[in-house]
Amino acid sequence: MGESVTIGDSLIITVFSMTVVFIVLYLISLLIRVLKVTSNGKKEDKGTNTSNIIETDTVEEIDETDEGELVAAIAAAIAASLDVSVPQIRIREIRRISQNTPVWADMGRREQMKGIQ
Repeated sequence: MGESVTIGDSLIITVFSMTVVFIVLYLISLLIRVLKVTSNGKKEDKGTNTSNIIETDTVEEIDETDEGELVAAIAAAIAASLDVSVPQIRIREIRRISQNTPVWADMGRREQMKGIQ
């Protein structure tokens, strides 16, 4: 009824199919790179050097009179999380991020973190 497929034919089909899959995956990776470059409007960095200055975006709004200590504390926290020294960080702006959760949910989380029941 049907034709039989030899081992040689099955190996050719397997190699051809794998080649097609890898070519498609490579084309998808090129498409992702092109989209990344066009969406950012600048070229992709090939390597990051830790001696470069790291710019951070907004973190929190400052409403206190002693702003210098708060900025120093935020800069130290960012430097510790990025594992760099503080002079390598340039903070451009500090502002509060809007809260999307209700107050009661936030209080519940704080109580759970403190262990209050």
